[in-house]
Amino acid sequence: MEINMDPAQLAELKNAAEEGFARAQFNLALCYHHGGGVEKNFDEALKWYTKSADQGNINACYTLGCLYYEGTEVPQDWSKAAEYFKIAAQKGHTHARHYLAECYTFGQGLEQNFDEAFKWYEMAALKGHLEAQINLAICYSEGLGTVQNHDEALKWYREASERNHPAAQFNIGLCYLHGEGVEQDDKEAFSWFLKAADQGLADAEYVLGQMFQTGKGVVQDDAIAKEWYRKAAEHGHEEAAKTLGL
Repeated sequence: MEINMDPAQLAELKNAAEEGFARAQFNLALCYHHGGGVEKNFDEALKWYTKSADQGNINACYTLGCLYYEGTEVPQDWSKAAEYFKIAAQKGHTHARHYLAECYTFGQGLEQNFDEAFKWYEMAALKGHLEAQINLAICYSEGLGTVQNHDEALKWYREASERNHPAAQFNIGLCYLHGEGVEQDDKEAFSWFLKAADQGLADAEYVLGQMFQTGKGVVQDDAIAKEWYRKAAEHGHEEAAKTLGL
């Protein structure tokens, strides 16, 4: 992140931060974090992020949540991450809502709670958060935090697929393969798997290998099957590597 700040602007920003303006404190933290008019100093950045977050600044809370969640510049602390994400999420920060849902899904920093996870995924998804749309679809598909509903799952997969998300395309393929939310259709499943595979999704490449090996939805062809298994293995798919070994 590049921040252009001349000495006069920086002095004015420092004064405002010292006087307790939360937005100025957050912006000063950004300067120290990324080197905007000052030498990078993460300790100073963290100090000002914290001061700003203590006053409820939504962006400071989200930033601290990310820092503690990822644990690359500070020791990883999921409890602090969840705490900051919750403040930002309650104030309407879309990305924080998705992270908070993740924390509830996996029990990171707070007790696992699929009902809460679903609630926050839905809020983020309705605001267009791509990963939240995928995870909301999974919740509907698996009945996590809500009543299982394959029609709703497919709706959200389609929403994400319109933005060319490979996982959404893959899961639509699964819906057609198993007849969940749509009439079962191997050929239609194949077309969606192919879209995801063209973006390098290993799971899709592996399934295409299976389809060509068995002739499901396509003309059976061991050579093409092997090629898809090879691609999946190169992308880290362990079952594909085992299949090639056999």
